[in-house]
Amino acid sequence: MNDNIMVRWMKRHSLALVAVLGGVAGIAYATARTPAKTAAPALTMPAAQGEAARDAVQDTVQIALLLDTSSSMDGLINQARSHLWNLVDRIGRMTRVVDGKVRGVKVELALYEYGNDTLPESSGYIRQVLPFTTDLDRVSEQLHGLFTNGGSEFVGQAITRAVGDLGWSKDPSAMRFVFVAGNEEFDQGPIKAVAAMDAAAKKDINVQLIFCGDADWGTWDAAAKLAKSDLARIDQNHVAVHIAAPQDDEILRLSTQLNGTYLAYGRDGAGSYARQAKADASSAKMGKKVAIERAQLKAKPGKYANDKWDLVDAHAKNAKVLEQTSDDNLPAEMRGKELAEKQQILDAKLKERTELQAKIGKLEQERVRHVEAERRKKQGEEEKSLETELLRSAEKLATRKGYKL
Repeated sequence: MNDNIMVRWMKRHSLALVAVLGGVAGIAYATARTPAKTAAPALTMPAAQGEAARDAVQDTVQIALLLDTSSSMDGLINQARSHLWNLVDRIGRMTRVVDGKVRGVKVELALYEYGNDTLPESSGYIRQVLPFTTDLDRVSEQLHGLFTNGGSEFVGQAITRAVGDLGWSKDPSAMRFVFVAGNEEFDQGPIKAVAAMDAAAKKDINVQLIFCGDADWGTWDAAAKLAKSDLARIDQNHVAVHIAAPQDDEILRLSTQLNGTYLAYGRDGAGSYARQAKADASSAKMGKKVAIERAQLKAKPGKYANDKWDLVDAHAKNAKVLEQTSDDNLPAEMRGKELAEKQQILDAKLKERTELQAKIGKLEQERVRHVEAERRKKQGEEEKSLETELLRSAEKLATRKGYKL
């Protein structure tokens, strides 16, 4: 067989050779020898045609949530508790294209309460509950620990405290929000609206005011104009309706199973693992809608990240975490084992988690289609809530900064 005949024969039978050669070698051989017009797209393109590559760098979205915990504000706190997971999930989908690559975001939350008479008068009845954090289970725990009492609502002072105390990103591309919700006169206390908004503007922090209830909201509207934002008004006692879907129970079952893929390590590992289960239980208590939204968020790598206490997430950021962690800080099933054995345990957990996340993700897509179809049947307009107004404000700023939500 001369060279020309050999080449023609190879081209004709190259795809069949994949089965014989098998694996990566066979695929590489067939791709190289088969003309471009007959090569399978899956073998030659890592992503869909025209789709930009993902950037490993993440931008930052910082949200300081300031909640009025004076008397009669239980409905507002319940909305914050129930909307946490979907809010972070939706905002966490923000992207923008930088140098031809699609860049995602990291969401950091901080929490303040104000107007509660159990807090010291010297503090302006204001308390920083949490500084900026990505630990969503800790945020959930603290939200469920809030209670109402009192009070004297010094909104301007609360905004100024959040602006001055928190570690705001200095990156010009970062999105910085202070979301303030309350239901009494805005200009109480020593710091008036004009001073509070000026302090925020100097750090490029977007202040969104959310007035709860039907009382006189004139001072809030005036403050919103100073903040150069639209005043949002909500019914604090509104409870979102759950639209049931066939996928609900299976999503919740898989989410519980997902907890078993976490390998708690370090001094706070056991406490954080318990906090995860507690957040599951708290969400379930709020209702099936909340529990499902939490389950869906947990299934998104990077959106629900626990690298501070979970070895699987930590290893994704630091490939040497097993080598660098002493045996007494590792899970019991790893102690006393060789590094290779520890790695096998970690790899098995990662594989199981990836499979469970993929299953939940597929069910979520099916569920979204079902819920959207049900909503179209009812032809109802979405009612305003803490979540809808936070998302509306976030989307407005995101668009101005070149993000898509």
